[in-house]
Amino acid sequence: MDKLIAIYTRKSKYTGIGESIDNQVEMCKKFLINKYGKQILKQIVIFEDEGFTGTNVNRPQFQKMLEEFKSGKYKMLVVYRLDRISRNVLDFCTLKDQLSDLNIDFVSITENFDTSTPMGEAMLLITSVFAQLERNTIAERIKDNMYELAKTGRWLGGNCPFGFNSKKIENTSLNGQKKYLYQLTPNPKEIEIVKLIFNKYKAFKSLSKLETYLIKHNIKTRNEIYFSRYALSNILRNIVYCKADQDIKKFLESKKIKLFNNNKKLDGTFGLISYNKRIQKKAKKRKKIIKDMKDWIIAVGNHEGIIDGKDWIEVWNTLEERTKNKRSVKINTKSNSYLSGILKCSNCGSWMRPKILKTYHENGKRNFVYLCELKSKSKKELCNSKNIKGIEIDKQILKFITSFETNNKEVIEILQKNIHYLNNDNEFKTLSNILNNNNLKIKKLITKLAFISHELSWIITDEIQTLKEENLKIEEKLKKLSTSTTNINLNETVNNIINNYHEFLEKINIDEARNYIKMLISSVYYQNNTIIINCRTTTGDSSRSNP
Repeated sequence: MDKLIAIYTRKSKYTGIGESIDNQVEMCKKFLINKYGKQILKQIVIFEDEGFTGTNVNRPQFQKMLEEFKSGKYKMLVVYRLDRISRNVLDFCTLKDQLSDLNIDFVSITENFDTSTPMGEAMLLITSVFAQLERNTIAERIKDNMYELAKTGRWLGGNCPFGFNSKKIENTSLNGQKKYLYQLTPNPKEIEIVKLIFNKYKAFKSLSKLETYLIKHNIKTRNEIYFSRYALSNILRNIVYCKADQDIKKFLESKKIKLFNNNKKLDGTFGLISYNKRIQKKAKKRKKIIKDMKDWIIAVGNHEGIIDGKDWIEVWNTLEERTKNKRSVKINTKSNSYLSGILKCSNCGSWMRPKILKTYHENGKRNFVYLCELKSKSKKELCNSKNIKGIEIDKQILKFITSFETNNKEVIEILQKNIHYLNNDNEFKTLSNILNNNNLKIKKLITKLAFISHELSWIITDEIQTLKEENLKIEEKLKKLSTSTTNINLNETVNNIINNYHEFLEKINIDEARNYIKMLISSVYYQNNTIIINCRTTTGDSSRSNP
């Protein structure tokens, strides 16, 4: 049997004109007919990806094609143009090596590349290098343009700082083209909270005391949750609240940071905008690294300044000093408490966290208590619930779980339904965080489209499409994790949990032990010497009391 020829086509989005999927297929077929005659049509297999970017090779039909190539039935891959395969040199070179190992020739009909000849193979690699160079150059140019826009003090979108709203302003260019700009406008209610945060920090010189003060006075974020110390630190360090005056100018000069004022007077009327402060890492953890201060872009913005320069500098210096002189405090990250993330305060509903004591239990382990977080942060003003002896309540919960019958059909169904807690809990959190971050990036990129010319907008749309494709895969992975029992012997797990729970928990780390408990219990409350346990059921949660 004659070997097959694959035609691969791709288009980022559906259009009825230009290099559509159908047009690409027809032109590839004509090329093959001219070379081999009409009989070649019987040997053609078509693979089509529509709505997928060329920035990566994670495309369904493309991956299916690569799998079929391993069968040894194909002799040639034909495309309309090189960038239909990939815009990334590394991806293309990897593909080329795969094709070479499988003795499959590659042909690009519009660029006249044919790897069956040495010259065609060499020209193909050279062209792919220049194609990516052009793409990188355009991307760098757009990045430079964004930095130049930043220097004008324009708000380029993103997460709106607490205290401000983002206002859309229509702008008409000389050629009559409408574009939209964005400007920060003060949110009166939130601005008063910002001023309070700065004033109180100057008085307390402590994030912990500031957090307690805000909790006591029921002052919350725009999402109606209490401010954490991390959130307060971000607000206090954010230069967007600082007035553009002579004091801040001298401060920035001392840090070797140039201030772009765009002919605006430094009289304290306007606030400041900062850009280029972080490096976004593309690693799995996606950590953000703060750049050297001299690389920051600080410009006088179009919004109203809130905090005087000297006051903002005082707060900044206090934070820096306290960070440097911060004592090494042992944080109880490896507590032996089984109910972390499960036990709640029956008085206010807050989580109860473990606090290790200096005394020892008769079993040789350090004693600890469960302490209400709101009670701790508000210094007993918003909640005054009693601390709970940790070892005792943990023992009661374990005893309750071991009372389940091994042959209890409902217990087995509950375990099967919640099996994702077993080993995938951390992966769930990681994937969910990446998904949320991607959605934020997409929003920012959509905002940036307003500043990009139509000719270059494909750079942004390609990036948006890549993020959307990644999100689809993450959502599919999350779905599988929530239902999969891969590599898990459920019957063995049930027996371990129910029959040998105490012995079993001692053999695994504390995080895994908590996940096992979460499979059967959603939350626990302690009220009037009675433990209220909310068990998972096949239809929902049900409460049970255990004196």
